[in-house]
Amino acid sequence: MDRMIHTALNSLKMILQNQQITSQNISNASVVGYRKDANSEFGTVYLNGEDQLNARVFATRQIGVFSNQQGELESTENPLDVAINGNGFFVVQPKVGDIALSRRGDFSIDQEGQLKDGDGSVVLGNDLEPIVLPAFRKIEISSEGEIRINALEGPLDAPLQLVATLGTNKGEDLELEKGPDGFIRPKTELDEQGQENTPALEATGGVLMVNNYLEKSNVNPIEELIMTLEHQRNYETHVKFIDLAKQMDEGGSSLMRVPE
Repeated sequence: MDRMIHTALNSLKMILQNQQITSQNISNASVVGYRKDANSEFGTVYLNGEDQLNARVFATRQIGVFSNQQGELESTENPLDVAINGNGFFVVQPKVGDIALSRRGDFSIDQEGQLKDGDGSVVLGNDLEPIVLPAFRKIEISSEGEIRINALEGPLDAPLQLVATLGTNKGEDLELEKGPDGFIRPKTELDEQGQENTPALEATGGVLMVNNYLEKSNVNPIEELIMTLEHQRNYETHVKFIDLAKQMDEGGSSLMRVPE
């Protein structure tokens, strides 16, 4: 009976984690460029008891897994909006933490002329430096991320001048994971000496972009709501399983009880 209850409790833990991931996805369904957290990556860990022959098995989850499926592109007619079409990420500097990758293309310019996304992270150029734009009359961003402007202090009929290039990375040669802060970074690896090593992020380019568009999140709210109902049913089933194991244990104990 102990093994039955142990198995059920472990399953309840995984169901709870699945529900947390589903709730996280639903709450971010309207966030620009949001990458859906995945809840299907499992592993197995065996725990051997000291001086015992039997082993217990624990299910484990790979943390930080996300879906890289393309989100729907929506026209905005805003020259500062940029959507990535296909694989790739913008390189940004979050308010807190190391340089990271993001799909948010809802850019704006602060009072200092710095280009930031809708989360407030500083957008970096292909030199990994913050992009600072002078005052302009017109701005265009090419499919390669080249930012061209007609400066406010220049002639009206002056051609657009290249002032910066968006820093991007396709992420194809990196093993990426999403951190607790919601940003995507290379996964920390262990070297031959057992020391933690995190690959450095670079702006490698090669990402295709679309100006005047935004990429919606790749979360399907209806699918996530259905998953919520499924998690609830699975939870109730495992609670009944624990109750059944308890009844069987009590029944077996009563049969083995010595009569008075």
